[in-house]
Formats: sequence, structure tokens, C-alpha cells
Amino acid sequence: MAKRKSKLTLLLCFVFCFCSAQEQINESFLSFELAGSGGLASLNYERSFHKNDSRKFLWRTGFSLAPIDKNNGVVLVFPLMVHGVFGASKHKLDVGIGQTISISTKAAFFILLPTSIGYRLEPSDKRYYWRFAYTPIFSYLIDFQMQQWGGIAFGYRLKN
Repeated sequence: MAKRKSKLTLLLCFVFCFCSAQEQINESFLSFELAGSGGLASLNYERSFHKNDSRKFLWRTGFSLAPIDKNNGVVLVFPLMVHGVFGASKHKLDVGIGQTISISTKAAFFILLPTSIGYRLEPSDKRYYWRFAYTPIFSYLIDFQMQQWGGIAFGYRLKN
């Protein structure tokens, strides 16, 4: 089990390094997600690293604060995700997986595995998108747990 976690982490690091090394990237977004992979709410930056007429792949990183309880204090949440967006029209399937790194003000450290499957409304003639997704979050380090979660995101395409 530990080898599988190490391989997944290594794969995600490789994908993020690969994404940042690409020069032909033509889309980047800022988004606000209510609930979802970043906890209660998160601010995110997305950037595409592969795109054609019917699909694109993006990496996403974000930041969130979440009050937990008096034992853990406030948690700083950093979601890191890779998303595949599929569809040629403005109606698209959005699928994602990643790692969420969380650090509490009481020195607790958590790593979670957020996933996402949902609907993305992204008109090609507009600079915005909406995403409505089922986003279960998995805890796998100490014992396996699954949190049922969902999220709504609004994103804005930046000028390149």
C-alpha cells in the first residue's frame, strides 16, 4: 500500500512538472469553488497543458481556510488537481483527481485524495465557465475513509 501511495505521488509530481514545462499553453483560469476539493470554499488557478477540439487537460492549484474544531484549529488547505474536460460543445464532462495538502494551526498535517466527476458549462464565445461536480474525498494514510462531497465552481478565463 505504501508503494502505491509513493507511485501516485511521484506520478502527480511528474504531471505537474510536465504541465509547467509546456510553452504552447493557451488557456488559464481563476476560479472560486464553493465546497468541492478545497473544503468549504477555495480560490484556484487552472492552466491547460493539452487541448484539441473535443478534450483538454488542466492542472489546478488552490488555497482555502477551514475552521475544524478547537483541537485542530484552522486548517490551511492546498488542493492540487489534474482535470480532463471532454466534449466539443459548451456542455462538457469534467473528471479530476489530485492530492489535497492540509496543515492546521495546531501543527496537524493531512494528505487527502480528492476526486471529481461533473458537468462543466463552458461557452466558447464567453470567458467564464461553471462546474457542478460530485467530489468525494478519500483519506488513505492511517485508515481508509471516504467523505461524500460536492462542489460548485465559477471560473474566469484570463487573457493570454
